[in-house]
Amino acid sequence: MLVDNPMERDPVLRDLTEISVNALKDLELARKELKENDLRMQEMNKLANERVNEMSRVNQQLQDKISFVETMTKSIQEKNEHLEKELKITETEKINYSKLNSLLKEDLTKVIKKEKELSVKQIFLERKVKEQAENLLKGEKMSIIGTFTSRLAHDIRNPLSKLKMSHDILCNSPNMPVLEKIKHQQRIESAISNMTHIIEDVLEFVRMSELNMHETSLKTIIKSSIEGIHIPPSVKLEIKGDDRMALCDSRKLEAVFINLITNAIESIRGKGFVTIFIKDSKENIEICFEDSGSGVIPRLQEKIFEPMFTTKQHGTGLGLAICKMIVEQHGGRLIYKNTPSTFSVFVPKINNSKMVTQ
Repeated sequence: MLVDNPMERDPVLRDLTEISVNALKDLELARKELKENDLRMQEMNKLANERVNEMSRVNQQLQDKISFVETMTKSIQEKNEHLEKELKITETEKINYSKLNSLLKEDLTKVIKKEKELSVKQIFLERKVKEQAENLLKGEKMSIIGTFTSRLAHDIRNPLSKLKMSHDILCNSPNMPVLEKIKHQQRIESAISNMTHIIEDVLEFVRMSELNMHETSLKTIIKSSIEGIHIPPSVKLEIKGDDRMALCDSRKLEAVFINLITNAIESIRGKGFVTIFIKDSKENIEICFEDSGSGVIPRLQEKIFEPMFTTKQHGTGLGLAICKMIVEQHGGRLIYKNTPSTFSVFVPKINNSKMVTQ
């Protein structure tokens, strides 16, 4: 027995079934389409994220470039400020050079005046020497004064001629560069200094002033003497021995030490040494100035302390004679010995002479 299918008998039910089947198919298609749309949305979202990242990277690069431009702008501003400062400094230096030029003109006037004063002093000194010569006995003393005057005039003539030459150049070259003017000014000052030194030596020799005695550290005097001397890099200078107190005129003793140290340095040709020893004996303190120079040849050693005797091309020959007079004025003595070349200054010890605490 066949069972009747209700849909075959009922067309409405059949249509509803078809509609349901078609709806399910449409629903399945819609589901697939939604899934595909979701995938596309995910891809679009991924692309959007990549685009955002790219935009962020570009934005960072732009920020870096902006920062670089700002740094460059700041650097340019700083350079402009530096250039403005340099311009102000240049203008200031220009003003200073103008002032220096004016000062040089004033100094030149002073130098001319000083030259006249030195000429007067030279005339005065020559007159004094002449007056002293007239009061001396004839013979050997007159001969010594004549030699002394001749050497003094010769020694003063050399720096005086240098001074005159530089003065003439400055007068005849008003448009000379500032550095050249300074160089000639230094030559003039050096010539004046040389003449002053010669005159001071003569006056010290002629007029031995009284001593101003005080207890003083010998090392202090030695160090003060070294400070006033140019020591070449090739010369090694050392002080050895314990410090001692001495009753002396520190200013005059310093002049002696300066002379002896300078002579020691000048006797060294090239590399060498100068060693200053402080030695103690029963009655005296000995200060030795030893150098690595060639020393004085034996046949001249007896003459080195004589006035006007010198082995140098320039100089009055009074340096060692004055040193000897000053040391003897202190109740001491100054001696020389060769191999090694050494000048020794002996000064009396004070009663309670003790070593200075280092």
